Amino acid sequence: MLKTYLVKVLGCKVNQYDARQIEQLLEGYGLHKAKEANAVDLILIHTCGVTAAAAQKSRQIIRRMQRNHPLARIVVTGCAATDELTQVDQEPVFRIPAGMDWLQHLAERLEQFPLPNTGLAKNIKTDAFPVTDFGDHTRAFLKVQDGCDIGCSFCIVPQLRKEPRDKTIKAALDEATLLTQKGYREIVVTGVSVGLYGRDHNSSLADLLHHLVKVPNIGRIRLSSLHPGELTKELLEVWAASPNIMPHLHLSLQSGSESVLHGMQRGYTAEEYFSAVKRARAALKNPAFTTDVIVGFPGETLAYFEESYAFCKKIGFSQMHLFTYSPRPKTTAAKMKGQINGTVASKRSEQLRMLGNEMAQAYHQQFLGKQVDVLVERTKEGIAQGYSEHYIPVQFPSDEDLRGKIVSIRVEKVSTIGISGINIL
Repeated sequence: MLKTYLVKVLGCKVNQYDARQIEQLLEGYGLHKAKEANAVDLILIHTCGVTAAAAQKSRQIIRRMQRNHPLARIVVTGCAATDELTQVDQEPVFRIPAGMDWLQHLAERLEQFPLPNTGLAKNIKTDAFPVTDFGDHTRAFLKVQDGCDIGCSFCIVPQLRKEPRDKTIKAALDEATLLTQKGYREIVVTGVSVGLYGRDHNSSLADLLHHLVKVPNIGRIRLSSLHPGELTKELLEVWAASPNIMPHLHLSLQSGSESVLHGMQRGYTAEEYFSAVKRARAALKNPAFTTDVIVGFPGETLAYFEESYAFCKKIGFSQMHLFTYSPRPKTTAAKMKGQINGTVASKRSEQLRMLGNEMAQAYHQQFLGKQVDVLVERTKEGIAQGYSEHYIPVQFPSDEDLRGKIVSIRVEKVSTIGISGINIL
């Protein structure tokens, strides 16, 4: 009889949510969480396959778990749970790939093991299996959408996560209500491509948010990454009318070069991206823009890189996440001509990193001497840490454990990585 479990998770907010679904499922089967250093009966590894490096890290964790826990049953789930991506030295490893009904398939697989409780699989609905507990975190994830069909040339996620699908508005609101009642002060609305939300039932992300802000006592609401074309007039109207929705947009760019964007098959031009930014700035009060940029995409000449650099500077991001392109098997971009030398890509990445630091410093500078509200996530060694409404890391001295409280501080110092100040209440 299996008694204990361990879940290891890699990757994005969606994977973090999925991992909590897995843990709740295992606890429903009567298993108890173990520590990695102790003996464990069942290990679930929820993998990431978005990059070659992530898939390799997934393989490394599988092998480490096999080596350290040779008697444990091991199940691999998530985006890298394929024969190709999870080749390991030992068997058996049971694989449940991402995609439609993956949690139901996992439950069916688990019920072949000797478990304290059984019979849950017939009632499991993957996209309607709510997560109601994120432990002692102050922020909870609300996954409302899965899958993607945008079809970027560098991305393998549509092949792994499959077609888009939604949680109903009612199911999302019910889950948000439970999370709010549990005391979570911030909810991050997330999905593989959250801006696609609503196509299943003739609705939209704007409709969802319109109802979500009305959940009794709901705190802060954030959105995960959006495609610029998804920043509709209706969405911005709801956003502008709702102080609970934080003024922070993660608007993924990938490149500021028109030619590179075309090769990436992103579905927008740099000018269309800039128009989306202007619409958001007109509708919202001083929003923070964070983004992702890929450096060294096939065919990225020096001129194209300089075009991308200038465009990023023109936008003035508060934070940039930089990725050096690496070919992903089974994607269009992996077969493209003009693959960029790694040394060249690294040099360009460093240039963008320095620009990112300059932009972050400039964005943070405007808050010097002003009041900001901070949702405190932890207090350690007399220093409270959390995030402002604009998703800026904040720290300030505190002798109290203020975790989960929103505190007003006066900003006294800024840097490239955040701001600091003193509690003014």
